[in-house]
Amino acid sequence: MTLNELYRKTKSGLERAGADAPAFDALCLFESVFSLDRAGLIMRGGEQADKSREERLLSLAQRRAQGEPLQYILGKWQFMDIELYVGEGVLIPREDTSCVVSAAIEGLQGGKGLKIADLCSGTGAIAIMLARELDCEVTAVELYDAAYSYLEKNIIHNGAKNVTALRADVLSDFNIFPDNSLDLIISNPPYVESSVISSLQRELQYEPRTALDGGEDGYLFYKTITNGFAPKLKRGGMLCYELGEGQYDEVKHLMKQNGLDNIGCKTDFQGIKRCIYGYKK
Repeated sequence: MTLNELYRKTKSGLERAGADAPAFDALCLFESVFSLDRAGLIMRGGEQADKSREERLLSLAQRRAQGEPLQYILGKWQFMDIELYVGEGVLIPREDTSCVVSAAIEGLQGGKGLKIADLCSGTGAIAIMLARELDCEVTAVELYDAAYSYLEKNIIHNGAKNVTALRADVLSDFNIFPDNSLDLIISNPPYVESSVISSLQRELQYEPRTALDGGEDGYLFYKTITNGFAPKLKRGGMLCYELGEGQYDEVKHLMKQNGLDNIGCKTDFQGIKRCIYGYKK
């Protein structure tokens, strides 16, 4: 089978399985196995495929056809301009989160020696990007073993020496930071209503429930973090969250109740209010 024939077979199999982007998925898998991008495939497509690599590609494609996230299969994923290790047990970084990172950078640009806490850090995507763009020290807080392992690995992989991983439960361990000590608290917390998770698309069923489940109403982490950690901010310090669709008004109310003002938002590429931020009075 030629490389072109193998690519077409992979793509058509993913199409039949109902993949949202079969051409993209097939190309990503192809590049992972054969180290050939689209241009390389065009140039060498008439060559015969190595049999062992062919078998590996078809095995990976079968996993994707069954709904396993492409990112888990590849083992790495790009977020903004950093590469992150991902896999079972950690939330996959998504493009939506870039607007949260951008809001924090814009809000703190020019600050010196900033102290930042990234709560529910997961892969460390937010923490590592902020560490690259700001003069800061970031504490990346994560509770669960698998996610914490990826967090540590990604800090090393990206040479983020100003990021420190800390294992703690943000729903109860409020004393990990002194009062009035932080310039920024930022979080992409679990925000899906518990009852909705089982009905989400099949790819999301592979991701850890602990990274999705925001409690009965979806606001458990917003309520607890805002109540428990707002006192840790310095005067003028910034609190910044990623939001689920339709959650802006409720979280804005929570922030106001806890002494934050100058509250604003950023929208994602779909125009959804995906980020909320405010400042301690």
